[in-house]
Amino acid sequence: MEPPSASPRAGRGPWQELLLAVSLLTCWNPPTTAQVTVESVPPNAAEGKDVLLRVLNLPGDLLAYHWFRGKSVETNNRIVSYVVNTQVITPGHAHSGRETAYPNGSLLFQNITLKDTGYYTLQIITNDVQVEQVRGQLRVFHKRSTTGLPVGSIIGIALGVLIGVALMATLAYFLLCTRTGRASAWHDLRQLWHPASTPCHAPVSSSTSPASLPSPTKEVPIYQELQHPDTSIYCQINHKAEVAS
Repeated sequence: MEPPSASPRAGRGPWQELLLAVSLLTCWNPPTTAQVTVESVPPNAAEGKDVLLRVLNLPGDLLAYHWFRGKSVETNNRIVSYVVNTQVITPGHAHSGRETAYPNGSLLFQNITLKDTGYYTLQIITNDVQVEQVRGQLRVFHKRSTTGLPVGSIIGIALGVLIGVALMATLAYFLLCTRTGRASAWHDLRQLWHPASTPCHAPVSSSTSPASLPSPTKEVPIYQELQHPDTSIYCQINHKAEVAS
């Protein structure tokens, strides 16, 4: 007669049951809550563009959230607040009029400036009054042209080129006027030394030819008297001299 067979649990001790329970706990992992993060889109923005601080993994039991400028959550630094149940958005003291809040927690900046560069803090409040804070950062740089130079540099270069062209034009005009003035003076001097003759007038000469002088025997009466003296006059003169003597 054979002895009765032992049951499967006959040889299992308490330590084996404890090991089985630990194995089951190791294999079963409870779902973990994703961490809330904030990212800038785009990461680096040019001055004058729009930038979005996008919130990822926002909890589903959200009660409200607040955005603050900087790393502290002081009241004066509050940009905007949003309440989920009422969907009411309330601007804060640090709101500049260029920020827009969205129900998903993201914050849009329009026409950003260099002063917007820095950290921003998002404060999250859940329905069980759990408070969490997460930070994001904006990076703003000067707007540059397609050539990689700042707009101010491009304007300065353009003004320099225009001023240089104006100076060169002024110098060329001055040299042209100087050369024209010298040529005109030289031409006038040559005209003075060697006057040109015209078809209607003979050239003026500084010397006078003997043929052009008037004949003394024809033009001057005294020469005629010397050539033909009046004898009656001489006789009267001699008679007066004898009477006087």
